[in-house]
Amino acid sequence: MRKLLNQLERYYSAYMLIGQYYGWSNHGAAVPNLSRLQAVSGQSPRQTATFCAMLQARNLISIETLPGDRRQKILRPAESLIREVGRSCAAFVQAYDLIAGSALALPFEQDAGVLGEMIFLSAARVQGTGSVISEFPAVLQLAGYDSGYPLLVALVLSRYRRAAGEEGISLTHGALAERFQVSESHVGNVLGHMRQARALLACGPQELGVTEELVDEFEDWCAAEMAHYADLAQRAMAYPESCHP
Repeated sequence: MRKLLNQLERYYSAYMLIGQYYGWSNHGAAVPNLSRLQAVSGQSPRQTATFCAMLQARNLISIETLPGDRRQKILRPAESLIREVGRSCAAFVQAYDLIAGSALALPFEQDAGVLGEMIFLSAARVQGTGSVISEFPAVLQLAGYDSGYPLLVALVLSRYRRAAGEEGISLTHGALAERFQVSESHVGNVLGHMRQARALLACGPQELGVTEELVDEFEDWCAAEMAHYADLAQRAMAYPESCHP
């Protein structure tokens, strides 16, 4: 599932699918069907239909008939999809909790419906004012490549570990390919894009590092996402009846 979602357009499509479902189930928005998703998915209509078919084949969504109108087909996300799409959202809230001493992420563990409601609130904000990541061009560009975002996180994690005097993770093409279940040539392509953007440093014979500028942008983006989701988590918890998927 993570390999399927490790590219921004596919992740965004799944994100909007969940947002539309909770908008309909919790707030009386339009029926969350394929045509409505195609209008906002960020992919072409054909790509969106193919993506939904892939999600359905993996039991990550179900396609159900609307009671009273058999022509309407509802795209219902499975709890497993909500939790996977919401994994990074919840992680930002958990990080906020560590700093602020709050417990905003706790309800997510107990009820995927609260997480789904937060994704709906975020999707509505994205459609109104744009995504948080759009303000951070280097992170946005890397997230657009298959597995580009996890590769970036691995590089930043290794940097943090080395700075703390700990052993960094292996960043060879083979080790990264095995970690993220992609080919070594694909890892090479993503790292090649990073080299062209002057975002990589050579720290040793087989060790890579990211530039200070990219780390600064990554951290600023994380701080912005933490603030974004902490605000929405409070609003999601205030909703009286979370809708279970």
